[in-house]
Amino acid sequence: MISPRVSLFARAFFTCCTGLAGLFCLAGAAQAQETADTVDVLITGGQVYDGTGAPARTAAIGLRGDRIRFVGAVPRGVVARERIDARGLIVAPGFIDPHTHAYEGLPRLNATARQNASSLMQGVTTVVLGADGRGPIDVRIALDSAERAGLGTNTYALVGFGTVRGRVLGASSAPATPAQVTAMRALIVKGMEEGAYGVGSGLFYAPQSYSTTDEVLAVVSAARPFGGVYDTHQRDESSYTIGLFASVQESIRIGCESGLTTNIGHIKALGVDVWGKADSVLSIMGAARKRGCVVVADQYPWTASGTGLSAALLPRWVQAGGRDSLLARTNDGATRTRILTEMEENLRRRGGDSTLLLINGGVGSAPYIGKTLRDVSRSSGRSAVDAALGLIERGLDMGVASFNMTESDIETFMRDPFVMTSSDGSSGHPRLYGTFPRKIRRYVLDKPVITMARMVEASSGQVARTYGLTDRGALRPGAYADVIVFDPRTIRDEATYTEPTKLATGMRFVFVNGKAAVRDGSLTRALAGRALRKR
Repeated sequence: MISPRVSLFARAFFTCCTGLAGLFCLAGAAQAQETADTVDVLITGGQVYDGTGAPARTAAIGLRGDRIRFVGAVPRGVVARERIDARGLIVAPGFIDPHTHAYEGLPRLNATARQNASSLMQGVTTVVLGADGRGPIDVRIALDSAERAGLGTNTYALVGFGTVRGRVLGASSAPATPAQVTAMRALIVKGMEEGAYGVGSGLFYAPQSYSTTDEVLAVVSAARPFGGVYDTHQRDESSYTIGLFASVQESIRIGCESGLTTNIGHIKALGVDVWGKADSVLSIMGAARKRGCVVVADQYPWTASGTGLSAALLPRWVQAGGRDSLLARTNDGATRTRILTEMEENLRRRGGDSTLLLINGGVGSAPYIGKTLRDVSRSSGRSAVDAALGLIERGLDMGVASFNMTESDIETFMRDPFVMTSSDGSSGHPRLYGTFPRKIRRYVLDKPVITMARMVEASSGQVARTYGLTDRGALRPGAYADVIVFDPRTIRDEATYTEPTKLATGMRFVFVNGKAAVRDGSLTRALAGRALRKR
């Protein structure tokens, strides 16, 4: 019996005219046959997790161009330009990191930074641009220029509430006037029109922290006609100002009343005052969903957060007006005493001077990197907070790893079906290089807190659905060919707090839009990432 495929081929040939024209027709028919049955990459034998949360199944995956051609049995007659034997390996959608600083500084980053090796070697194929309210206002320019320069991973943008407020009010702690609110709303609309997927905020950080809830809501609600996500580093993850519970409620109110999905970035219970409160936070979020609000969160699997020395310890009122104003306050005797008293309380919240590890900084910071604040205090003969303030006054506002979370809270948040995976990756902290492999190794394989199916879903399909990243985060025909193949026996994070830039291991292949960015465990030179725009 002649197969339908052969019959089609024969019919195409015999309907052509004879002679030279017939030869051209035969060539065209053969090309059509190759196009219909050829894939660029055929992956067989792997355990496939499709990103929906479904259990693994053994299936073949064919990639052609920038799309997935098929998932399942290999169609008869398929010819593959490259075959990958994935027996003993796991095949999954490329991970999507919804809260990272990997691409912060686009489009000015150099070629090495734009390759984004730290993400690719974790299996991350798409990252956000604009976490913590630092997203661009000129979204079109940022995305277009970055794409022209070349990107190792896909990226999507959030317009930054912090960037917008800084453009209109600078570092002022004054409340926004109605005219200023109008100006900020216009900038939000501009960013959304140019393809942003939502609005990012960082209300913990000055000068965003000076905004009232009503001001933030008035500005962010300008994104309502476009839809999308309100992503926030919430105002208080501890007991600094309004407290963790009130802060979660504020975040939900802003997202819900603005008509956006609320995503609480890198959700945590930070510091001794709120340890053990993860269940209560999740209850607040669950109650809001019952009221009709759309509320999710993302999380990284580390007990240390990463921030700046001033952000960790300085009261926000001290930072109002910028550096000159800060120095004027610290040089006034009575004001300095008040500052140090409040810094002492902030240090207590974080668990004391041994919990702050100095991890990066600019010129002059080298002697302090790798030391705790306790080390610096003892070597200088000054109290911990006085030593910290002295560094800040000298312009050495270094990054810190702040060990202020508990494993039990991390695991509680991780088990929740509305909590996704993110890295919050930033320079000097190992999470930039190791978050996703760490979660697989530590919380799926070594001490199972969640299943592999849940890990993959929380790191791919769920993120794509939350942000509306069309045809990403899924292994299905027609989806973009962001596909990873990794070895569950060898996958692990290698970065540490003293060696934070060691690449993760275990990723065998990483395809970004059908191009191999990692092949046989090694980076290629491919820059196949795209700048994604919300339509």
